[in-house]
Amino acid sequence: MLPYKDRENETTNAALDVMANNDIYQDKPSLGIFWYDPNKKELYGVESTMADDIEYYLSPQWQKEVRTTRRLHKHIWEKQFHRGKDKRFSGDYTMKPRGRVFEFKDEGFIVFTGSWINDYPEAKDEIIYEFQLPADTKFVQDEHWDLGHGWSNEF
Repeated sequence: MLPYKDRENETTNAALDVMANNDIYQDKPSLGIFWYDPNKKELYGVESTMADDIEYYLSPQWQKEVRTTRRLHKHIWEKQFHRGKDKRFSGDYTMKPRGRVFEFKDEGFIVFTGSWINDYPEAKDEIIYEFQLPADTKFVQDEHWDLGHGWSNEF
């Protein structure tokens, strides 16, 4: 029996059936990007995709299989800036604490942040909760995610 009242419209019934069957996936880990607001002690601009829905990519340079969401911080920032609804999306996207969640095959989940995480260690719990990550998730600091760094500094 379906968990909702059958409707006359078959398209609506099919859509509701998909939604009901997706309930089992809600506690699965996700991969993605985020910013951290130290004033509100919360993540914002979160873009995530369930890990199981993303294929691994073999890095030819490092010979590692890794996966993460395809969205980039700079593109999300531009879109939110133009919407103008959240005033936190103003200025340079690299000047706000940010990070990315990856999964490395045979290594597990790794959250990359800048050194800003040392000033806001409470952000780790927010990230673990938001992305439904396991307790053994590693946090790695890299200058790419340091304040003021980004793609413009990489090449």
